[in-house]
Amino acid sequence: MVPSDFENALHLLPQAMLRVGPELQVQWFEADFARKVGLPLTVGRGLLEGLEYSRSRDALARAVREGRPYAGHLVTCAMRQVRVQVQPAREDEPPGAWLVFDPSGLDDEEAFSQVVQQVARAVGETLDVDSVCSAAVLALVRCAQVRRAEVFLCEEGTQNTLRRAAVSDLADRDSPEDTFDPAADPFQHALSTRRAQIGVQRGYGDSMGSIFAAVPLCAPKRTVGLLLLYKEQGASFSVRELDLWMAAASQLAVAVENARLLREAQSALRVREEFMSIASHELRTPLTPLKLSLFTMERRIATGQPVELSSVLKSKRQVDRLVGLVDDLLDASRLELGKLAMHAAPLELGQLVAEVVDHFRHALERPFSVDVPRTRVWVQGDRDRLEQVIVNLLENAHKYSPAGAPITVEVEELADEARIHVKDHGIGIPGADQAQVFQRFYRARNVSHRNFGGLGLGLFISHSICKLHGGNLTLSSAEGLGSTFSVGLPKMTAREVGRLPRRVLLLDEDRVQEDEAARVLRAEGFEVLTVRDGNEALRQEAHLPVDLILLSASASQKEIGVFLETFATLPRARPVPILLAGARLPTWAQEGTVLCSRPYRHDELMARVRNTLALTPADPGWPVAEESPFRM
Repeated sequence: MVPSDFENALHLLPQAMLRVGPELQVQWFEADFARKVGLPLTVGRGLLEGLEYSRSRDALARAVREGRPYAGHLVTCAMRQVRVQVQPAREDEPPGAWLVFDPSGLDDEEAFSQVVQQVARAVGETLDVDSVCSAAVLALVRCAQVRRAEVFLCEEGTQNTLRRAAVSDLADRDSPEDTFDPAADPFQHALSTRRAQIGVQRGYGDSMGSIFAAVPLCAPKRTVGLLLLYKEQGASFSVRELDLWMAAASQLAVAVENARLLREAQSALRVREEFMSIASHELRTPLTPLKLSLFTMERRIATGQPVELSSVLKSKRQVDRLVGLVDDLLDASRLELGKLAMHAAPLELGQLVAEVVDHFRHALERPFSVDVPRTRVWVQGDRDRLEQVIVNLLENAHKYSPAGAPITVEVEELADEARIHVKDHGIGIPGADQAQVFQRFYRARNVSHRNFGGLGLGLFISHSICKLHGGNLTLSSAEGLGSTFSVGLPKMTAREVGRLPRRVLLLDEDRVQEDEAARVLRAEGFEVLTVRDGNEALRQEAHLPVDLILLSASASQKEIGVFLETFATLPRARPVPILLAGARLPTWAQEGTVLCSRPYRHDELMARVRNTLALTPADPGWPVAEESPFRM
């Protein structure tokens, strides 16, 4: 016999009760049913009308009709998840079943708060990213009614590349969830919209799949990954539940981001401390001998003794080394601030490489070889900065190579790109370090500060300069087998190269005739350099290639000799053709040398100039400044 105050006591329980007939018509429900479950009912109305369609709803209906017990999760039309238990009526009672609804389940904020507390506790213990994620997934499966939880984090700098950082279960048997496709629509949609998405994970063979929720980990400024939650077969997610886990995921995302920021800060501190140690050592190294040298010179001057030139030169080398270190620091600072100025102009790479290598060849006792294409290779670039890159690569090749080992520099012309390769036979770079050699202050592990000086800024600066030119700096190396650094730069188009002026070097002892030849050549778009400007001016202009030398055949042998001797001291990547002007070839001219008349006539001069420029070194009649024009 049920007490008369039975229904009054039901409001003390969190569960809500109702009775349905065999066809699930509502026969009775407690007074607080709607308040507890959020599902308004009417006697005589079908219960299924208030429930969202799912396999669980079908299973509930079958259990009631077949008169057997059942337990499972349902989602109401108000999108609240409930757990329902079915108890069939006894045989001596009217057909139907008693249903007990548990409205707490996953809509209860207690589970959410427990998860947040677990994540906060993990953050308090460690800020390691993977450890925080592991604590989060374990908290989810312990505090919430989910079967499996996973965290996938976006790789640095990308959103489509995900890696599994933590998983709640590590069962030995295979699971369909172990096959994760980050390109699948629910995952990509969750990442792009920053909203949770529902999906179905297929099972193996005839087994049923499971429902999963892909919840984005949304930090304040970016999405850092995904939280995946899987439920038992037949269960689903309510809107309220997804809102709770979105909030929990945001807490986890902030923890992940803080852990990453701490890791980056710690790494930056280590780099700074290492840099301060290296910088103090590198700056002190030239200062010590410089101080001693200056002290010696001061003492000799005070006692009236002469100062040796070698002491001055040694001091100058130490000052140059200090200047180089300071310049590297300034360049690194300008690059970080985006203030490294670039002044681009047409630049012929063969000429630039020839000049830089020529400087090294005269300064160092080491074999250098240069290989450039016969045709000129033009780029738009800042000459001083690109020279800085090549110098740095050659200095590294020299520093890390054994004495006497050759260094090869090659200019390669591709369809849309020009490349400079600097190859050495030195100590090489370990594979584990190659991805980091272009970072600031980084030095490979096989480089000791005692044996090899430097701040670790040269490759960082060179790599940055190449990027500012729209190019790149790459590395191919093997430890103990040497290294090849390659500078890639965009080539100038054929149309751009066609608009560049050709350069003619002019020598004529008659100023009137020289002025006339210069006037004709400039009128046709040529750039003219004259010896009257002086040898120093000639050297300053040598950074661009000379296409032709025009010599007066009546100039004295001494004038010709001095001119060609000066020109021969200038570094060049390729031989330069010579055109003689006069009534006849002088006795010292090589056989087959091209001759144009003088006084100069416009049409003939230009015809001879263009014909000479059209010849190649393999053609007869192509005398060049590489050889002496005199017959011995």
